[in-house]
Amino acid sequence: MSRTTSSNADEFPELLGRYGWTPERARWWDAHLVGFDPAADPRPGRVSRVDRGECDVITASGPQRVVSDSQRAQGDIAPATGDWVAVIDDPELGPAVGAVLPRTTAITRRDPGPVVVEQVLVANVDVVAVVHALDQSFSAARLERFLVLAHDSGAEPLVVLTKADLVDAAAAAAIARELTDATVVVTAAPTGEGVDEVRRFVAGRTVVFMGLSGSGKSTLTNALMGDEVQVTADVREGDARGRHTTTSRELFLLPGGGVLIDTPGVRAIGVWDAWPAVHRVYADVSAHASQCRFSDCTHGQEPGCAVTAAVAAGTLDAQRVARYRQLMIELTELDDQIDESVRRQKRGRPPSRRRPGRSG
Repeated sequence: MSRTTSSNADEFPELLGRYGWTPERARWWDAHLVGFDPAADPRPGRVSRVDRGECDVITASGPQRVVSDSQRAQGDIAPATGDWVAVIDDPELGPAVGAVLPRTTAITRRDPGPVVVEQVLVANVDVVAVVHALDQSFSAARLERFLVLAHDSGAEPLVVLTKADLVDAAAAAAIARELTDATVVVTAAPTGEGVDEVRRFVAGRTVVFMGLSGSGKSTLTNALMGDEVQVTADVREGDARGRHTTTSRELFLLPGGGVLIDTPGVRAIGVWDAWPAVHRVYADVSAHASQCRFSDCTHGQEPGCAVTAAVAAGTLDAQRVARYRQLMIELTELDDQIDESVRRQKRGRPPSRRRPGRSG
């Protein structure tokens, strides 16, 4: 059996192992080989960057540029950064994505476009690091939404507070206290504060940085890489917002072991079928909700609502409950819109292009 088709990890060059190749993925690879013509020379690789119609893939022999948008090449699943794929030699297209291997985790959101569809941002990550700059205005709602995405992905969430050198220690501590359901690391790249702690946390794993533009993702990426691999830009003095210095989701091999994916600033954080993740991020609210008289209680004006009773008693924060209710409303509306889309498709009509309620 050739080097590129064997599931024996010892027969793969060290490069694939450094990018996260495991015996489990090797078994998936063997299962996928059944459907390929040996003449196509199928070989495994990890997607390091996706562009329109093409993507960069790390293979056993190094990086390769391949076609990814042809229906013949990718089937029903479009590759995302972090995916493990089968690269084949298409007689017409040249190197192309022949299949996407099963994903262990995936960060998904409701596509910000008008069509009600799921969008995969990155795949096969072990840690989702939500990056927030301490000199930016703090939004509990935004950070909680990022944490919902992190929990929903199946990866481990981490909150990285950057630019600690620009604020006093009390401000950083106050925000850290708000985030009781996640590991929090406070960093300052210029001084090196917290960088080694992040490095230890992600060592040997795949981590993705997510956050607003100007949150310090690229600066932290450079600090972990020990080199200027990402362009950084100054933020505006008026609102501490930055330009999108990262223009695509890109994968980097960390010098000490592990893989890092930097992403452009994310503004639209629309949830997608994330019921368990919402209940996990708002575990305190959900615990009271389970005691409501009615199982379909919306925690508004219903009698016997344990959540409103806890707010009245000062046990729950009213604003946190309002954020929880907003997410539950969005998920309910999304379910209805998906059902309607399915019904339209069964009737041979195109999906509705109306934009649903605001998703934050």
